[in-house]
Amino acid sequence: MMNDKNYIIADEIVFEAKPDAVPYNYRISYKIAQLCLIMDMCSRGGCSLLKLHMISIGLSTKQDMEILKDLAYDRHINYTVVRFDPAVNHAIRFAVADGLIVQQQNGLYKLNKIGKNYVRNIIKDKQLMKDEKRYLASLSTMLTEEKIKALTSLWRYSSAEN
Repeated sequence: MMNDKNYIIADEIVFEAKPDAVPYNYRISYKIAQLCLIMDMCSRGGCSLLKLHMISIGLSTKQDMEILKDLAYDRHINYTVVRFDPAVNHAIRFAVADGLIVQQQNGLYKLNKIGKNYVRNIIKDKQLMKDEKRYLASLSTMLTEEKIKALTSLWRYSSAEN
């Protein structure tokens, strides 16, 4: 007598979805916290979407951190790798929906009151995101929107071909 659970000779194929582990840097809560820290520690009047992507990607590896820091401190002007992470865009949408950040008339994103309180709690906890906080403190506001605009202009003209 065959068992009903024996799918080897079944007429249809049955898939059972198993939960997959999501790496920490793709978790929406981590990415929202990271972006809020970037806005708090690395901007004066707000952050452009490109700046958020650059710094978020810059936080991926130690090598990316150094390359981005060299660009910010004018030690490296040929920064050509800008990757756009869909997780950043998702996190921005969630952060806006949660009322943590707002997009200004000039297109820059900034923290609102709820976001500032959120960041204050992250900073207060010494163990939470300590590598990110240390790096962002060293980067501070050295990566300006003007440097990013100059960099994108450089790409526009140096990469253009007939």
